[in-house]
This record gives sequence, structure tokens and C-alpha cells, in this order.
Amino acid sequence: MKYRRFPPTSSAQLRGYTLLELITVIALTGILLGVASPWLQQWLWRLQVEAVVQSWSADLQTARLQALRSGQAMRLQRLNHCQIPPLANGDWRCGWQLQKVGGNNALLVLNNALAGEVLVQMSPAHNSLDINAMGEPVAGGLRLVVQAKRSPTASLGRVICINIAGRLRVMAGNTCT
Repeated sequence: MKYRRFPPTSSAQLRGYTLLELITVIALTGILLGVASPWLQQWLWRLQVEAVVQSWSADLQTARLQALRSGQAMRLQRLNHCQIPPLANGDWRCGWQLQKVGGNNALLVLNNALAGEVLVQMSPAHNSLDINAMGEPVAGGLRLVVQAKRSPTASLGRVICINIAGRLRVMAGNTCT
């Protein structure tokens, strides 16, 4: 068997990038990140707000379905444990839990904890939302305002409107019309 020798590589073939080329690429990358950063930050805030809105709406629908299936009242209750100072009434930024209410005790069905990065405020101020055995919210005319905590504009916020009949409507901003 005959082995073939490759020609030795010359210094011209091992040439890499010059310092000027690397500095140019790093500078262009920095400029692009600087231009895209505000847009990216707003996109992340909007993503956080939308995730909370979808989660709260889905949990309310789950509570309504569970109440219809079991014939037992349900409760969407806010969590209190994420903040050292006590939360104001109607402040749901810690998250919520879904409970099956019956007799003297409440059975936990699901728990949805938030890190407090999103402001979640119910108006009028309620710390729980009861759903009767027929799957209808007991209190109507509520709104749940969800906004990014560090957002410079209120336009990134969403509001969940619950009318007296229990229908949900999600709107941009922080008011129900």
C-alpha cells in the first residue's frame, strides 16, 4: 500500500481574519443590536402580557367547565405569597389558583403562580372570582387589566372584560368600552 503525502501548507493558506475585519464585524453587530433592542424589549413585554391574559382566560374557562361537569361551585382565588408587603385588594400579580368549593373546605384544582413581572389588577377590587355550579361567574361587570411592569407605554397592556352574563372579551389598553 502506498501512502500519499500531502504538500505542506504554506503560511498563505493558513491566513485568518485581520483585526480590522473583526472590529468591523463587532461594530456592525453592536449597531444592529442597538437599533433592534427597543423593538425586541417591547416584543418581550407584549409576549409576557399576552401569556398572562391567555392563561387567566383559560383558567376561568376551566373553572366554568369544571363547575358544569361536577355541579359544584368553583373559585378563582388570587395568590398572596410573592410580595413581602401585603398586596392591595384586586392585585393579582402573584398569580391565582383554582379551587373547588364545597362544604367547609376548598379543594385545590390548579395553581398558576406569577413572578410579579406583570401587573394584574382587577377592578372593582376583588381577591376572588366565584363561579356557581352552573358555570356562571357570580360577579359581573369586572375588568382585569394586565400590563408589563417595566413597560414605558400603556398601549402594551390588555384588559379582560367580563360582562354581567359572564362573557369574556379581551381588548387592547386598560378600559372596557
